[in-house]
This record gives sequence, structure tokens and C-alpha cells, in this order.
Amino acid sequence: MGIASENLSNIIEKMNSIQKAQQVFITNVAGKDVDWEMTFQFNLDNEDPFYVEIKERKAKLINGAASNPGIVMTGDNNSIVNICQGRGDFTHAISREQITVEKGKVMDVVRLTRAITIVLKS
Repeated sequence: MGIASENLSNIIEKMNSIQKAQQVFITNVAGKDVDWEMTFQFNLDNEDPFYVEIKERKAKLINGAASNPGIVMTGDNNSIVNICQGRGDFTHAISREQITVEKGKVMDVVRLTRAITIVLKS
């Protein structure tokens, strides 16, 4: 496990025990709450590939490549470490071209950022 995946794994462990963070993974569709399911693939410099799967309001970090991720991100593994330590977020990392969203919507990445921020503030 690399430093970015290790840091993100620690955040995810806490995320799964904080109800406010889990609420970020609920979408209201036509007045009905629906669990948001998404897979984030990370192909970072100096790291083996890993992905974060969000399902049933829980996140799980898995080593390797996801079969069909909704989001694929590449770039500097240190930017993920900084995000996990509260020294930036995905929006800034993307705008500074430290992280590139190769597939998927940036707004979905922002949702993950919101959950991480809730963990860091708790």
C-alpha cells in the first residue's frame, strides 16, 4: 500500500463511522432518498492502482483496478496525501493540474471531497 492509499484508507475508516459523512452519499431523486453508488479509480504516480467503492452509504478502499469505475483519476500521489491531511481538496488539485479526471464528472469528485472534509473536521 502506498502513502496516498494508506492516508485515504484512514479517512475512509473514519468516514464509515460518521453519520454526517455518510449522508453525503444520499441523493434525493423526485422526493425519494437514493443511495449514491460510485467507484473512484486512482492511478497515481509512485503508487499501485487502487479504487474507492461507495455502496450502501459506506466506502471501501480496494487495491487494484476496478472493472468499470465511474471516475478515473491520475496524477501526483502527494496531492492525495495533502487532501487527507486537510491541506487542500480535489478541486484545488484538479485546478492546479496535480490530479486529472480522466473519466467521469468533477462534481462527483466534489461529493467525495465533502465527505472527506466532514471527517477532517470531526
